[in-house]
Amino acid sequence: MNYNYITKEEVSVTYFQFPKFLLKYPISQNGKVVYMLLYDRARLSQMNNWLDENGWIYVIYPITELIKHTGKCRSSIKSALKELDEAGLLVRKSGGFSRPNHLYIKIPTEEIYQKVSDSTQLENGRSYNQPLYGQNTGHMRVKKSAPNKVIINKNNISNNKLNYECQEDQLVIVNT
Repeated sequence: MNYNYITKEEVSVTYFQFPKFLLKYPISQNGKVVYMLLYDRARLSQMNNWLDENGWIYVIYPITELIKHTGKCRSSIKSALKELDEAGLLVRKSGGFSRPNHLYIKIPTEEIYQKVSDSTQLENGRSYNQPLYGQNTGHMRVKKSAPNKVIINKNNISNNKLNYECQEDQLVIVNT
């Protein structure tokens, strides 16, 4: 397989959104990956207006597809779904006789409240960003870092082109 460096012109690859609150949830990695896949599918369902009678977005994601997308066995997927169900992040409802189950992905209310409070405007028009969870808002102590070693060749200064040559622990600027 060949790999390329990311460049300025590089088109981004497809990706899944991983909600940050999952990092603090006491669920397994399989549960987090399954939630991420379900959350992505829920966003697709939202675009396609898959709503139930309550106006809630539902997802249809067969276990066989979850197995294929995660590379995990059936029992791992079932235990991850059960774990999400017990954590309150997932509700499964029967779709009816010989119809697929409807999966309802839930977001903790603290996360929804955090999004609303982060964009609150003050009287002077500036936004007020509250710290996330238990984030320390005290003064930060910054250590002084060692400066880079810069050597400038002063011969031929009229030339505007600079050549940057980096070595392990120094930066050398040489006029060309």
